[in-house]
Amino acid sequence: MNLIEELKNYCDINNPVGALMLSGEWGCGKTYLIKTKFIPSVKDTYVFVCISLFGIDSLDKLRVEVKKKWLEKASEFDSLNGTKVSRVADSCRRIFDTIKDRLPENWQKKGEVVSSIMDLINFMPISNRMFEKKVILVFDDLERTNISCTDLLGCINDYCENQGFNTIIVANEEKIKDRSDNELSYREIKEKIVQRVIPFVPDYEEVVSNSIELMSCGIEYKGLLRKNEKLLVKILSGDFNDNAIIEQYKAKNYKLGSNKEREECQKEEEELRKLLAQRPHNIRSFKCAIQDFERVYNKLVKEDIQDCSNWLLSFTCLMMTNKAGLLQEITRYGHLFWYPNVEKLYPELFDDNFIVDGFSKWVIQGEWNEDVISKEIQLFLKKEKAATPLEILRTYNLPEVDEEIIDEGFKDLLIEVYAGNLSLDEYILFLYNCCYSRMYDFDLPTIDWEKVREGIRKQIKYLVESDEKDSHSHRMIGDDSKEHFTEDEWSAYQIIKEFRDNNVWIYEKNQKLYIALISSDLNVAFRELSNKRYNKFSLEMEAATINAFKNADNMDKNHFSGWFVGIWGQYSNSPEIEGQGTTVSLKKLRDDLNSVMQEYKEKGKNIAAGHTQNFIKKLEAIIKTESEDTTVEQ
Repeated sequence: MNLIEELKNYCDINNPVGALMLSGEWGCGKTYLIKTKFIPSVKDTYVFVCISLFGIDSLDKLRVEVKKKWLEKASEFDSLNGTKVSRVADSCRRIFDTIKDRLPENWQKKGEVVSSIMDLINFMPISNRMFEKKVILVFDDLERTNISCTDLLGCINDYCENQGFNTIIVANEEKIKDRSDNELSYREIKEKIVQRVIPFVPDYEEVVSNSIELMSCGIEYKGLLRKNEKLLVKILSGDFNDNAIIEQYKAKNYKLGSNKEREECQKEEEELRKLLAQRPHNIRSFKCAIQDFERVYNKLVKEDIQDCSNWLLSFTCLMMTNKAGLLQEITRYGHLFWYPNVEKLYPELFDDNFIVDGFSKWVIQGEWNEDVISKEIQLFLKKEKAATPLEILRTYNLPEVDEEIIDEGFKDLLIEVYAGNLSLDEYILFLYNCCYSRMYDFDLPTIDWEKVREGIRKQIKYLVESDEKDSHSHRMIGDDSKEHFTEDEWSAYQIIKEFRDNNVWIYEKNQKLYIALISSDLNVAFRELSNKRYNKFSLEMEAATINAFKNADNMDKNHFSGWFVGIWGQYSNSPEIEGQGTTVSLKKLRDDLNSVMQEYKEKGKNIAAGHTQNFIKKLEAIIKTESEDTTVEQ
C-alpha cells in the first residue's frame, strides 16, 4: 500500500464522512512522513494546519490552538500575497474595535483584556478554505492529550462533519485502547468518527540508511555503521522468529514434573510472549543509540579494540530496550548487571560480553566513568588474550569454559590462589566459580580454604606495600547473594570486603606517604599531608615526626606544631581514627619532645626549646581532650 497515495485520495474527498487515522507505534516515523514527505508533495494544492495535542487538557484550549495555528498559517501568505493577508488583519481589527467599545472605560485604558491580536482568537471565524485552497487539519499525538477520548473525538468530529474540514489523525491506536476505561466505548466512538484507519509501518531499510548517511560523525565511525547496516535494520525492524524463540523456551523448560512447575512455566511463557510483542521499533531511540555509540567507539579504538561491530550491535539492543522501559536489571555472579530481557528480545545479536558495566551505567544511569571503563576494557582484552587453561580460568566465568580446560588448569589455579598471586577481582571470580560448580553439578578438586584466605591476605599485604592500586571497580558480591555461597567462600570474601569497605588501602598508603614526605621535605609535607585521611597515628609515624622536628630549622619548628595539630587536633571526634593506638603514639611523641627540649636547653638553644615547649603544650591539650572523652564514655 502506498501511504502517500492513500493520504492524497482522502484529501481529494469533498465533505468527508469522517476523519482518516494514521496509526503506528511511538517513534516509528508517522509525523516525519506527514511533514517531510506527504505535505511537501501536495503543498501547492492544500493548506495544512497541524496541531499537536500533547499536554492539551481542555476542549477550550484545543479550539484556541486550532484557531491560532489557522491564523499562523494564514500569515504565511504574507510573502505571497499581501492583499489577502490584509483582509484577515482588517477583520481582526474590526472585531477588536467592536469589543473595545463595549468594555468598561478603565479596561479600555489599561488594555487588561483583549490586548493583542492573539486575544481575539476566540472571536475569529475559521473556514475549511484559505484563499481558494482546501484546509486540511492534522491532529497529532492523539493519545498524549489529557482530554477524555469521548470528548476529544467528539470535538474533532465537529470540525470534520459540521465544519467540513478534511481531518487526519496521527496516533498510536494501541495506546488509546490501553488508557481507555472501556475499549468497546472507544471502538464505538471510532466507528462513528473515524472513516478509515491506515496502519503505518516504516521502510526500515530506508530509515536506517538515511539515519547513517545524514548523521554528522567521523568517517571511520560512519564506515562501521555502513558495514553493519543490515543488522541494524534487523534490530530496528525486529525481524526475529518469535515462534522459534517460544519453542526454544518450551523445549528447555517444559519437563515432566508437578502441576505447579508446569503452571509456573506456562506463566513465564505468557510473560515471554508479552515481552516479544513489545519489542520496540522507535526510530528516535535508534538514532540516539547510534549517535551515543560514537563516544563508545572512540573509547574502544583508543583502548586498541580492533573490531567494534559486536559492541555496536549489543549497545544498540541495550539502548532500544532501555528506552522502551523493558530493561530488567538483575545482579549476576561476576557482573554488576545482567539483561535477560535484552537477550530474549535480540537473541542473535545481543552479547553481554560486549557490554562492559561502565557502558551500561552510562546508558541506564547517565554516568560515564572514564577510569572504570578503561579498566573494564583492559579486562576484556585480557580475556581475549587468555590462551592457557590457567589464564582462561583466571578471567572467565566457569559456565563459559569447557570441562577439559577446567580439568587441566584448576590445580594450577589453586597454586596461584594459595600463593597470593591473583588480583582481588580474580579472587572474587574464583569464589563465583566455586559457586557455579555447584550450580552446574561439576566436581572441583579439593580446596584448602585456610590457604585461600591466607592467599587473599598476602595479596592485600602486597597492595599495601607496593604502589599498585586495587582495581575494586569491577567485581563484588551483594549481601543478597550470600545464600548461594558456603561459609568458607563467604568468609574469604569478607576479608576482601573489609579491606575495601574500611579503606585500609587508602589509610596504609597515606601513612606511608606521611612518613616519606615528613622525612624528606617538610615544605611538601606541610602542603600535601593536611587533607589526607588517616585511621591512626602509628608508632612509625611518631618516629618519623620526632626525627623531622629535630632536623627542622627554627622557622619550620615554629610552624610545625600548628600544622601537626591541624591534622590530629580533633582525632578524638573522628569515627574513622583508632583512638587508643593514636593516644599511645601521641604520648610517646610528647615524651620524646620533652627529651629533645632538655637537650636544646642544655646546649643553650633557647628558641628551639621554646618551639618544642609550645609543641608539647598543644599535644597535652589534645591528649587531655581524648582522656576527658574517655572518662565521659565510662
